[in-house]
Amino acid sequence: MRLVVPFPSGPADLLGRLYAPRMSELLGRPVIVENRSGATGTIGADMVAKAPPDGNTILFTVDLPLVMAPALFRTPYDPRTAFAPIAAVGETMQLIVVHPSVGARSIDELVALARARPGQLTFASAGNASPGHVCGEMLNARLAIQMTHVPYRGAGPASQALVAGEVSLFCGPITQTLPFMTAGRLVGLAVTGDRASPLVPGMPVLAERFPGFVVSNWYGFMSPAGTPAATLAPIVQALRRIVAEREIRDRLTGLGVDALFLEGAALGQRVDVDLSRWSRVISQTGVKAE
Repeated sequence: MRLVVPFPSGPADLLGRLYAPRMSELLGRPVIVENRSGATGTIGADMVAKAPPDGNTILFTVDLPLVMAPALFRTPYDPRTAFAPIAAVGETMQLIVVHPSVGARSIDELVALARARPGQLTFASAGNASPGHVCGEMLNARLAIQMTHVPYRGAGPASQALVAGEVSLFCGPITQTLPFMTAGRLVGLAVTGDRASPLVPGMPVLAERFPGFVVSNWYGFMSPAGTPAATLAPIVQALRRIVAEREIRDRLTGLGVDALFLEGAALGQRVDVDLSRWSRVISQTGVKAE
């Protein structure tokens, strides 16, 4: 089995290589990770969409090429019909952090400062149309404030820029931002999932204050559309077992990923809901791809 990861080294690749050995053991066949990166993951996703529906070529990806890229530009596949959803196995949310010099210790204090200094506060992102960019523009729209976007080449550089005081705020992956917050070099304001994060106990959930304000990403397995259910059944069973294993869950936590299991139709519904949500948000905020 080829497990196509449509990104280079990074979270999706790490998770793919975490799952592949256990899948191989449980399925009794080699599972080889193959990186096919480019165009926000759409190159690798398109390759899988066009592969024979025989269970030998599987996509493992963060949700970006399935729900965000199609909301930003025309993709060579329709994410609602080109794939047979297998299972989602993990989810991450963002942590909103500010540099201590900003002086905000809560979302309310951030709003007061931003309204007093329109356009002077800045927010970093991992690049145009990245989750952090969309999150920052959502903050501008939902909180009725005006912060200026400063894109960087990746979440790592964006985090470092915030720590250095080059920018005011970053809505970034918990794994990138939490160590700096724990060390007192950044101040956490809220998480952006639809629930509290066990990785940041007690951190406010922005969606509880602003319903619908959710910026999270799931990781999942997809097969080409038309793959027989009988072919996918043993893969689903293997993934359900793997996600339940304590060692795997501990590794996920270490990577800043919450364990999740959405099977088949439930994952297909999540694709449909998220694609509609991101299309609406991107239209409202005016975010554009590079």
